[in-house]
Formats: sequence, C-alpha cells, structure tokens
Amino acid sequence: MKKTVGLVIGLMVALIAILVGLVYKWSGTPYGRMHPYMGIILKLSALTGAHKWDDKNLAKVRQQLDRVKPRIPVAGVEDRVIEGQHGPFPVRIYTPEGAGPFPVLIFYHGGGFAAGSIQSHENVARHLAQDSGAVVVSVGYHLAPEYPFPAAFDDAYTAVQWAAANADSFNGDASRLIVAGDSAGGNLAAAVSLKARDENGPRIGLQVLLYAVTSMMNIETESRHQFEGYILTEDMVRQIHNWYLPNEADAASPYASPLNAENYAGLPPAYIMTAEFDPLLDDGMFYSSHLRQAGVPVTYQMYEGMLHGFLSFEDVVALVPGALHFYPQPEMVYADVREVIRKTFA
Repeated sequence: MKKTVGLVIGLMVALIAILVGLVYKWSGTPYGRMHPYMGIILKLSALTGAHKWDDKNLAKVRQQLDRVKPRIPVAGVEDRVIEGQHGPFPVRIYTPEGAGPFPVLIFYHGGGFAAGSIQSHENVARHLAQDSGAVVVSVGYHLAPEYPFPAAFDDAYTAVQWAAANADSFNGDASRLIVAGDSAGGNLAAAVSLKARDENGPRIGLQVLLYAVTSMMNIETESRHQFEGYILTEDMVRQIHNWYLPNEADAASPYASPLNAENYAGLPPAYIMTAEFDPLLDDGMFYSSHLRQAGVPVTYQMYEGMLHGFLSFEDVVALVPGALHFYPQPEMVYADVREVIRKTFA
C-alpha cells in the first residue's frame, strides 16, 4: 500500500515538474519572459487554430469569440437599438451601483473590425461599469467584410451623438463623456475623438485606448516586426486590412488611421494602455507621443509580460478555480481607468 501511495505521489510530482517546465518554456521569448498564463494562452491559440482568419473560417472565429458568459455583476443591463447610416445597430447599457448620474463611457469592442461583439466583450464592459463607476454603452457596430470602412466608424460616431443626446434616459451625465475601446475598438475611439473635434461634435472629456491599433497603413515598426505571431499574425493582419479597407486609399484617412492625422491639438485627454509582447505596442507609444507633443494630457501605461487582448483572456483564466488570484493585471487596468476618470472630471 505504501509503495502504491509513494508511486502515485511520485508520478504527480513528475507531472507537475513537466508542466512547470513546459510553461516556463512557452513563456520564454527572445525579448524577455511573458507572464506564465500568456505562454499557455499563446500555445493554446496556436494548437486550436485561432490564428486562422480567412473567408472560410470567419463565421467560426465569430462564434468562438462570442462564447463569453456574463460573470461580473452590475446594477442593471438594458438593450437598445440605434438607427445608423448603414442600418440599425444594437447597444447594451451597463449601469454600476450607486445613485448617479454617472459619467457616460461609450465602449467599442475589439475583433479586427470583422469579429467581436457586445457578447464577446460582455465582461470587459461589465468590469468597466463596475470598476470605473461609469455607465457603459457597449456598441455593436457593423462588421466587415459585409460592411467595410467607414461603416464601423460611422456607427461609432453615431453612438457618441446618441449617448450625448440621450444620457438622461439611462442615468448618465452627458457633461462627462468618455470614449473607450480595445484593439480595433481603440482605433474607433481615437477616430471618433478626431471627428468630434473636427466637426464640433459632442464634447468628449476622455479617450481610453486599450492596446489600440492606431494605423491601418502598411507601416513598419519594431514591435510589429518583433512580435509577429504573438496572437496577431502577419496573415491575420493582412486579411483584416483587406476586409475593412478594400479601397486601399481609405487607409490614409485619419478616421481609419488616427496616427495619420495632420494635427492632434484640441483632442481630449487620453489614457493609453499597451502590452509588452504586442505587435501594436509601438502604435500606442507613437500615438501617445503625438498627443503629448500637441499638448494633450496623456496617461500612458505599458503592462509587462502581457499579450495583445489580455483583458479578454481573463475569461479563460477564470475557468480554472483560483487562477485569477495570480492574474491581477486586468484589475489593475480597470483601476487605472477609474483613477483617470476621477482626475479628469474632478
């Protein structure tokens, strides 16, 4: 009996040692070490074919991203529909605990302009409402390739106009207006800020750009070269570009590539977050630099050891009981956003 117990314990120790060794290997890179969870997720992404973005697999990609289940509590959730230039599109309003009226945060989900939805970013939006103290309007803008540029951008701007005009109806304060987004959604938030300034639109008080793509042009940056294949692959990026911008000339528009704007003066203050092992790291750094040179207040935060999309990876990590205890980075980002909102509207 003792021999059997000893054998079982020995096997368990050996398996744990092998697993630790694999995770250590997977999290190592030529540029430093990723967070262990990022190494596991990157490996799983490669094994499951999550990088295969093409016409044949797009429907499957969309379905996979939309499997997210709500797990972050908020005081209230309401679905509405907005009439846009390209047809109606949905918004989901998340109300935090408290009396209000609350700052209004219009959120644009990521997904390369071709995937992602209100559903895929359910918990990111809920976190923003719960942790930032703002009422969040999550926007289900039209997706490419069915609706190429400027459909998503037009919807994004329409949503800001709608939120500013209707804030009273959902206990929001239109004088404290925020646009936010992750990845492609961060692109939309930056572009909307430019248009609101250019056309004397709704007065946006803060833009929150979370590992945002700020240029859709074929620019060469160090991070895009170094971290090719770290969640975002060259083939994926090329396919996204072809879907969203079938007219190549549109890529030069600052509303598609905010990094291509002629000037940045008069834009709202910004919170810009980047991830260390992200091809879009330089996108955020460069945009932050341009804003600062134009006199725009910027809070910049780069999260070490993280991959592109790490806020959404929290839903994967949460599947393992207790694992979130060792993954504080998403909570730190939401705390950052709350503090920036507090300072901006103090």
